[in-house]
Amino acid sequence: MSSIEKIAAKKLLWVAPLAGAIAAGINSVLFLIGSAIGLIDAAVLVPGMNTPITIVPVIMSSFIPSLVAGLVLAGLNYFLNKPFKVFRIVAVVLLLLSFVNPFMGIPGIPIGMGIWLNVMHIVVAGTVVYCFGRFTAKS
Repeated sequence: MSSIEKIAAKKLLWVAPLAGAIAAGINSVLFLIGSAIGLIDAAVLVPGMNTPITIVPVIMSSFIPSLVAGLVLAGLNYFLNKPFKVFRIVAVVLLLLSFVNPFMGIPGIPIGMGIWLNVMHIVVAGTVVYCFGRFTAKS
């Protein structure tokens, strides 16, 4: 993957939704597992919505960032000679920053639930970086 220079940006039109769908599928399974084993606590309410986390926000939070990531990579490809290298760095930094989100954004979240949600963040970032690196190389 490190040999990628410019990417075939038009491939992002199908790769970004593909990455989003894969991440959403994996995270849906993780959500169901987390709920079944008690890591996802229905008593913990999401601020602003005052509802527990359900599978719908999990799907949306997996799919939409993948589309945004596609736009970011397309922009980097337009301006930079080695867009994927910069994209990976940005992805890692944003992933690390996202780890505080469950703990800062959901008051009283149990540690196990926060860690489980962070595993889901890793799934999205990993799926996006893998799919973009694997499928956007110029042929």
